[in-house]
Amino acid sequence: MGRQDDLENRLSEAIQKLANEFSDLGDDLRWSVTRALIHRAVHFGAESQGGVEFCTLSTYLAEMVGHAHKLMHGDSPGPTHKDMVH
Repeated sequence: MGRQDDLENRLSEAIQKLANEFSDLGDDLRWSVTRALIHRAVHFGAESQGGVEFCTLSTYLAEMVGHAHKLMHGDSPGPTHKDMVH
């Protein structure tokens, strides 16, 4: 297992602990935790000496939008989806 895989596995465990700890957020749990993690991760990358380069961060976030879209809608989201605007 590579370093990135190890990191992501450990983060998955931490996220599950957060989800359990904040389960009182109810129906908004997934969105609230996702939004908070992204926001804090951006701060983590930007606030340190020699932080993450802006264009690298922006490109990665854009790639993650496409990744999330595919996870949620698959390769064939259907004809009605084409009329929706995100």
